[in-house]
Amino acid sequence: MTEITAPVSRFETVAAALRSLGGQARPVEIADEVRRLFPGSYTGNLLQSVRGRIQECSSDSHHWKKKRDLFYSVHGIGGGVWGLRDMDPLNPVNRDGFSDSVESYMAFEGAATLRTHLRRERSKSLVNRFKKQLRTLACSVCDFDFGKTYGELGHGFIEAHHKVPVSELEPGAATRIEDLAAVCSNCHRMLHRSGTLSIEDLRCRLL
Repeated sequence: MTEITAPVSRFETVAAALRSLGGQARPVEIADEVRRLFPGSYTGNLLQSVRGRIQECSSDSHHWKKKRDLFYSVHGIGGGVWGLRDMDPLNPVNRDGFSDSVESYMAFEGAATLRTHLRRERSKSLVNRFKKQLRTLACSVCDFDFGKTYGELGHGFIEAHHKVPVSELEPGAATRIEDLAAVCSNCHRMLHRSGTLSIEDLRCRLL
């Protein structure tokens, strides 16, 4: 059985339990599987909550909320066995569980995640000196000028690209103003995306 991580909402809890049970089960079996997969204290009646979530997310139920259509009644309403639609080969639906194929896809985002990583230090003073000595703030690749396009909002804005990636520098290596290039945000992303293109190489790729 594949590892199941903690769900982001209650209907996903029920779906995870049903998937673990093979795609079809009775509500009491689903509730027991929820307890097994996601141990912890549950407030209220878990079995009742499981039944309610299934009915809200099934077009076979009179209590369907007419949004997600995740579950179906295997033997018809009153039969007591519920199935997971995305595991039913005879009744396929969209993987996102929406009943309407043209309804906007929805994903769960915004959860706070703590990540630890190494960050290569860049010299802000060097970048400031570099920008001060520029004769123009237009991109050295495509000539885009933030000030001309966005007015006061874009005045004085340009990004500094390290011709030799900071990730390739030895700790304590010296960077000169000549090692930087003025680029717009788009060209900067393309330079880093390629990993190997120079300013001149990217300029030659412009259509």
